[in-house]
Amino acid sequence: MNKIKTALFFLIIGLTSCSSQQEVKTNLPWKIESVYFQKWIGGQEKTGSGINFYLKFSETFSPNFHLKKVYFRNQVANFTKENETTFVARFYQKSTNSDIILDGKTSNEYGNNPPEIIKSKFDLKDNEAILEFEQDNKTQFYKINSVKEKELLAYPSARPKN
Repeated sequence: MNKIKTALFFLIIGLTSCSSQQEVKTNLPWKIESVYFQKWIGGQEKTGSGINFYLKFSETFSPNFHLKKVYFRNQVANFTKENETTFVARFYQKSTNSDIILDGKTSNEYGNNPPEIIKSKFDLKDNEAILEFEQDNKTQFYKINSVKEKELLAYPSARPKN
């Protein structure tokens, strides 16, 4: 009887772990015309920086298709619709606080915030992304293998107010 319970237990664990993994498709229902990202940096102190992820389709798609998120470089962002075929996802990076105390005596470092470690949902290279979309009320994932990088966009600093 114990052997049956043990076998049943491992069967249930195996089935639940398989269902929690995401199936990533290689064929998207619509043709992508272009996909790229562009880093940007603000021109003023504390404006931060980020990445804009652009996705342009060759044609409009049906109403039962909804582009939701993109997973890129250990981050996730929602898409906004620029027009009928172009979508943008924006990743923001907060400006870092340089008031970190480094000292040989650890008690003097009290108050430093620990670094935030983000574990990605997918194991991706720097030029790969996963699109999350919904079609016919079913969430699906699609992998893009070669996201191109455009030149850095540096915003100028504001003129001094006199």
